[in-house]
Amino acid sequence: QTPIETTVLTAKQLSAPAKIQIDKFGIAHITARSDSDVYFAQGFNIARERLWQIDLWRRKGLGLLSQAFGPAFIEQDKASRLFLFRGNIAHERWQYGFNAPTAIDSFVAGINYYIEQIQAGNVPLPPEFTLLQYQPLTWHADDILKIRSHGLSRNVNSEV
Repeated sequence: QTPIETTVLTAKQLSAPAKIQIDKFGIAHITARSDSDVYFAQGFNIARERLWQIDLWRRKGLGLLSQAFGPAFIEQDKASRLFLFRGNIAHERWQYGFNAPTAIDSFVAGINYYIEQIQAGNVPLPPEFTLLQYQPLTWHADDILKIRSHGLSRNVNSEV
């Protein structure tokens, strides 16, 4: 099947260039040298396709909506913070499998690389950010674990 779009990533975080090909159905096909490179490319692609959505999930999960949307969201932020993971985050990273820490770190690095490309003016800021007059936040690997129950894993019915 002939891709309708091909992106070759050459970021310093990669062990070799990674290729993202988008087919006619909008499905991304990633080719990379290592698992870590695949996770990085997936993070980049998710950010490219859904940065505003994942930024909103992150802000909601961490209780940071009021930073972007003002004091009307302070109470919701307080409620969200009640449900944040408060256990041993280093231990939790290993509970998802032997390669989970690498997968999480690489995925988040891919998201942040896309944000860096926006900041450098290499790709446009998604229109939702411009419309709402705020900027996406840099991600941290621990954010994935802290907000895992806020849309990163529970929305399969609305997505499929």
